[in-house]
Amino acid sequence: MASLATFVNRFVGVRELADAPPAVWTRTESPRLRPIANEDVYLFVKRIDNSTVVRAADPVARTARSRSMITGFIAAMLVIAGLVPTAYNTTAGFTVQHLREEQARLRVEKAKLDASEAKLVSMDRMQQLAKALKMSEPTPLQVETLEGKSKAEARNRMPLAPSEVLR
Repeated sequence: MASLATFVNRFVGVRELADAPPAVWTRTESPRLRPIANEDVYLFVKRIDNSTVVRAADPVARTARSRSMITGFIAAMLVIAGLVPTAYNTTAGFTVQHLREEQARLRVEKAKLDASEAKLVSMDRMQQLAKALKMSEPTPLQVETLEGKSKAEARNRMPLAPSEVLR
């Protein structure tokens, strides 16, 4: 902190005050105010350029810095590892919700498709299509029957010859 004396010395200059006759200084009256603390102290400020200074390598500081970085990395990994299950549960919940919505949408779509299929394969529509395509009922010789105990065992039987039909 600069005092008033150092501020005045910058403008007036120390040399001019030093060149003044000593009688001027001795005849001054004593001031009525108390002197300001450290008013007579003059601090010389010198600019210091540390741009050419190179810091000495400190192996202890390097190991301490490395250990602190490793500790911070491990702490971050532990925090992330603690948050991963929560994030996974959240994303799994979103996935389950989307799948439920898709399932509901697919059920509605299946119901619509079943209804349209029922309309397409109804007997009335089949008769209309048969009339439009000029189809007729098959003769008994054109009908083939399947034999078997179950649907998986059903086998094709050769159609009856006309001589076997008459028997």
